[in-house]
Amino acid sequence: MRLLLVLVQTLDLLAGPQTAAEGVAYHQARQRAEGAFAAGRAAEVEGLADSLARVYPRDHRNWHLLARLKASLGRHDEAAAAYQRVGAIVGWRSPYHYPGVMTAVQRLAAGDRAGALDELRRELDERRNFYVRSAVFGWPGLAALQADTQFLRIVGRPDVAGLARDDRWRADLDFLVAELTRVSPDYHDAPLPAEFTRRVAALRAAIPRLSDDELLVGMNRALAALGLAHTAVFPRPGSGRLPVRPYAFPDGVYIVEADAAHRDLVGTRLVAVGGTPVDSALRLLGAHRNVSGPMMHVWGAADLASTPHLRGTRVIGGGDTTTLTVRGRDGRTRTVRVPTDGPGLPGRQDRLVAPPGAEAPLFLRALDQSHWDAPLPGHDAHYVQLNQVRPDPDETVAQFGLRLRRVLAERRPRHLVLDLRHNNCGATGSYPELLRTLVAYTTQPDARLYVLIGRRVFSATANLVTDLERLARPVFVGEPTSACCDFAGDPNAATLPYSRLGVELASVRWNLAFDVYDARRELVPDVPVQLDAASYFAGRDPAMDAVLALIRGAGAR
Repeated sequence: MRLLLVLVQTLDLLAGPQTAAEGVAYHQARQRAEGAFAAGRAAEVEGLADSLARVYPRDHRNWHLLARLKASLGRHDEAAAAYQRVGAIVGWRSPYHYPGVMTAVQRLAAGDRAGALDELRRELDERRNFYVRSAVFGWPGLAALQADTQFLRIVGRPDVAGLARDDRWRADLDFLVAELTRVSPDYHDAPLPAEFTRRVAALRAAIPRLSDDELLVGMNRALAALGLAHTAVFPRPGSGRLPVRPYAFPDGVYIVEADAAHRDLVGTRLVAVGGTPVDSALRLLGAHRNVSGPMMHVWGAADLASTPHLRGTRVIGGGDTTTLTVRGRDGRTRTVRVPTDGPGLPGRQDRLVAPPGAEAPLFLRALDQSHWDAPLPGHDAHYVQLNQVRPDPDETVAQFGLRLRRVLAERRPRHLVLDLRHNNCGATGSYPELLRTLVAYTTQPDARLYVLIGRRVFSATANLVTDLERLARPVFVGEPTSACCDFAGDPNAATLPYSRLGVELASVRWNLAFDVYDARRELVPDVPVQLDAASYFAGRDPAMDAVLALIRGAGAR
């Protein structure tokens, strides 16, 4: 009898469309159902969606379509059941379906408040899913629970109003460790490193004698023992910055931008902050930085203008002004005072800006666009700048990839230059069309791809360069990246219950390299070129000069 049961179960795996005609009809039916649903005609294909899930239940796409379709028609119990089937197939940690939380949303919409709370409890306490508790707090469709004490406890919003200051910080530290353990790709099911545990214990003991900024830095020092990208505690927005933009060149840290009152500091070399030599300040800041690759420390020179980080590492004291010691181009050194808690400069503080008083080189001309491209006359080349793996207002990354494909097919340039030096983030799932365009280009005879990289290449862009190395064999030019190959990504935002400090916690371990055991944490360029301060302030781009030299060396067709 048992053998017969096993045989029946095995043959059940072969259920579904069998003949060529049935397989094609099934595929076309699903396309028809998906298209009708996307066009807002869910009611027309409800029966078809039911049939698809019934005929071929092992395909999660059928259940995901059915869940969304039933929800749009107000059949929330059926939608919840379909989301449960999605989770059973793709897993409950899927960041593209969120089956558990969506089940809770549908149960709440069906009037089953207790069922919704039970589902959320399973998601966050039993399944220990990747999204952080505070992200679930603001989830669309769960607003009706936001005053519920059970819900607040589940999503990590404990009542800390009655706690003393030190106990509140202990509550924040407990929350940080618990969330890290729950969502981390490395420590979800493994013990935390002993050094991290030691640093957390030491920080807990020191809470009464540390300032708030020192506790911010102390949490980051504990996290730095993990060596995980996308895992950090951040100052509150608007918590204060010095009115300058420092940038690390190979020949020193220079001020590349300042507010109107301190414009005369632009172009000077930063020698000391608050009396602390710059090299020492960088070491102190670096000891509290959680990095994937070592170039993140160079990129992190922007923290020399971050008031909470400077105070938290005791580089500066608590005064309203801070001294900056600078050396001018004439070699003279002077010390000036600047406001400590100002709003800082507009835009991303860690990004290089166009040089003052000089024509901006190509790579510093359109930083407000996520992507753009232009021909390089006289070089049989086309230039592409991808500043973020995110859409522009009028074009998605996928649409850009398709448009670039048409441009390359029409112009047929021998050389393609992809500039990624400003690109630190985005969505890995959004660049496949662009990747397909780049890879297809490199399959053509004599086509050459040059990729400009540097310290800001990180996150989704690190995945892109890893994919390009594996699939397109480009020539990489510039600096090493801050991540590649093997790194933790897909950060989820959290908020500490008491201090309201923002937190990022990595939730996915990526490795898209040739070899899944490749443990590199940076991609090193084939042609190492650095931007020195003199070249920057003169409006020159040595890395692009190197690419053009390679193009000239390749000769004409």
